[in-house]
Amino acid sequence: MKISILFLLRRNKINAKTQCPIECRITYDAKRKPFSTGLFVNPKNWNAQKQKAFPPNEESNFINTELSLIRNKINQA
Repeated sequence: MKISILFLLRRNKINAKTQCPIECRITYDAKRKPFSTGLFVNPKNWNAQKQKAFPPNEESNFINTELSLIRNKINQA
């Protein structure tokens, strides 16, 4: 039994600041459970392959740290 954690952008939910919400999708036993992280990022500043925000600046570092914390909490549960 393997747990897969994936961070995705919801490109259909762009807000007034032209930012998309980041969604976390957990897959366990072929069942998906998506939930919102509460974080927003500009789609131009998102690397889908690495699942991280770029370029390295204060906002991107904050987002990447929060995503790392979410991933760690899921793995610990």
